[in-house]
Amino acid sequence: MKITKDMIVEDVLTKYPETLNVFVKQGHCFGLLSNVVARKSLAKLVTIETACKLHFINLEKLVKELNEVVEKKG
Repeated sequence: MKITKDMIVEDVLTKYPETLNVFVKQGHCFGLLSNVVARKSLAKLVTIETACKLHFINLEKLVKELNEVVEKKG
């Protein structure tokens, strides 16, 4: 399964825990995901696309990096 911009962040992290570092390195918004409580509460409310728009993160670049990490593990 390929990660897409419309996926919920928590769903991605649950299915592909190896993507956590890719999210966290994006900065403050996704940096909060290193906290388990934040990950379980905030991440289930937002898609990758919405989070990127809210925090001015390059969506295409992030989705590409997430898929690269998943493919390497595969």
